[in-house]
Amino acid sequence: MSLVHGLPSVETFEAAERGEFVLGGCVMDPGPTPRWACAQCERALGWEAEAEFAAPQVGLTRVATWNLRLCPSPGYARGSEVARWQEKLAADIWLLTEVHRDWTSESGWTSVSPPRGGTDRDIKRWAGIQTRLPMTPLDDWSSDVPAAEESLCLARVELPEGAGSTSVLVACSVLPWRGAGKYWPGIPEKDLNAQQTFVLQHHMNRIDDAWDGEEPILWGGDFNQELRPLAPERKAAGYGLAGTIAGIERLQAAFDRFGLRPLTASSEHLNPEAPSIDHLAVSERVARGNAVVHRPAYDDGTLLSDHAAYTADVEL
Repeated sequence: MSLVHGLPSVETFEAAERGEFVLGGCVMDPGPTPRWACAQCERALGWEAEAEFAAPQVGLTRVATWNLRLCPSPGYARGSEVARWQEKLAADIWLLTEVHRDWTSESGWTSVSPPRGGTDRDIKRWAGIQTRLPMTPLDDWSSDVPAAEESLCLARVELPEGAGSTSVLVACSVLPWRGAGKYWPGIPEKDLNAQQTFVLQHHMNRIDDAWDGEEPILWGGDFNQELRPLAPERKAAGYGLAGTIAGIERLQAAFDRFGLRPLTASSEHLNPEAPSIDHLAVSERVARGNAVVHRPAYDDGTLLSDHAAYTADVEL
């Protein structure tokens, strides 16, 4: 829910009592200005403290996903802020969507998906995997389904000595959204369910072909699909379902196919009143808790992306 600061008028008080937003008070604390608040407890959201985030516990690996919005260029102002937040969140494996072809940061080496068919700007890619660990890309740039392949980045990441497995199969996906056909030539033109099915099935086939049946899997990215049914009160407030009703079952069935637990099923989106459409799913046996939601921002509180970032510590 939106957070409103300053001296409220009578009309503002009345609107807050109706639950239209949360009052943030007249006095502004130093530092970033939060833009959102929890509708239940009215706790400020939308920014993170400057204190360093705790590193993963010994024996756990931190994984993360984040839609960077508009493929920020490395080294420029927003790209530098994205890289700074990557270091703060301290993930060992990043699943990045809307990523620059040449993305680089101290968080490791990046492999990106093939060029997008809907733009002549080759630098814009749908998906990428970034890690400091040894990584072998498994992308198929000569795929006979190029429209679906362009939103998948697939790699095998080697794990440190002493880990429970020698490697983890990592997949970063983007699935279609309402209106995607206009920007994504090669997928079914209009029906979102048909578009989702077309792309998701190809990604599942690619993961299945690469998987040895034993190694753990990390699959995430921007699926443009909530995993929770639309609650009546949310529907009454005018919020629509992101994705489709059939898409909830379809995506969960895809995770079930590989024995994965989505750690973001109950996570919030950037707007705390909406469920996440970005997901992190890992093999059931390595899952150790749900994802943590982060809303990275500049020092002035301006958010870096129109998506939250998500981290989770898993026992690979």
